[in-house]
Amino acid sequence: MKIDEKIINEIMTACLKDTRLFSIVIDISQKSEEERYLIRKKASVVLSEVNGVEKEALKFYYILTEDGVAQEIIRRMNDAVK
Repeated sequence: MKIDEKIINEIMTACLKDTRLFSIVIDISQKSEEERYLIRKKASVVLSEVNGVEKEALKFYYILTEDGVAQEIIRRMNDAVK
């Protein structure tokens, strides 16, 4: 996993502000590699527009579907709560 720490921190902050995002992180963390690939593929089709919001949403899904990223965010969120 080679994801920028700043990006992970931004996702964690967003999850704290909107629990629906954290639910997405949890859901993706429980998916197999193949299922994560399908999510990535569907997100790229649905969010194919280049406006700012859709571009950020697509980036969010691409990062979360990287191997181990969702699990790492959950681990860090749990550590922050302790």
